[in-house]
Amino acid sequence: MQKPASHARPGRPVDPEKIERILDHALQSIAEGDLQFGMESVARRAGVAKSTLYRHFDNADGLLKAVLERQHRALVGQGPEPFSSLEGLREQLLRLGHQLLNFLASEEGIKIMRAVIAHGERHGTHGELIYQDGPIAFVRRAEECLRHAIEQDQINVEDPAMAAEQLIGMWKGSMFTGLLMNGRPLPDKAECSYRIESAVDLFLRATRKHSH
Repeated sequence: MQKPASHARPGRPVDPEKIERILDHALQSIAEGDLQFGMESVARRAGVAKSTLYRHFDNADGLLKAVLERQHRALVGQGPEPFSSLEGLREQLLRLGHQLLNFLASEEGIKIMRAVIAHGERHGTHGELIYQDGPIAFVRRAEECLRHAIEQDQINVEDPAMAAEQLIGMWKGSMFTGLLMNGRPLPDKAECSYRIESAVDLFLRATRKHSH
């Protein structure tokens, strides 16, 4: 993912700390289900002038995209680390699984996901941004790992995008729905580890090349 889009005018330096504070308050606004999410609302929360936001972001969609990109970078990093073996692929997938569930199976993560789902329902264009820069972006990150393994002839997968989505689905299972519905308690580390490792190992047993 690219760095958050910044549109500061020439001659006026960008203040990284101020931008981070703005993005923090924008995320808080979403997490709290702010019905009035927009430039004015976020500026008020962050204690800055609305004109300050427009110096760095074109509009509310641009601000939301920057928030999502920052969350995505924190969740999955910048790209797959080089690996040259099936064990290297396994380590990459395990790392991705833990990064995902560390967020989705946390109190903060559930709070944010409930809010962005409701926000997307109210604001169609924002919902599309959230979907593309959230769930789909994570699928693409996993897909990168699978494509790399395919190129190295380590696994046999015809549709890496679909395979990535299916693996992520195994990680989340019915647990994530239960958490969103407040129908079950948060899993502990042991449960998350078992869920992630068993899914990755099942996936690799089904897709690995016999020559490896």
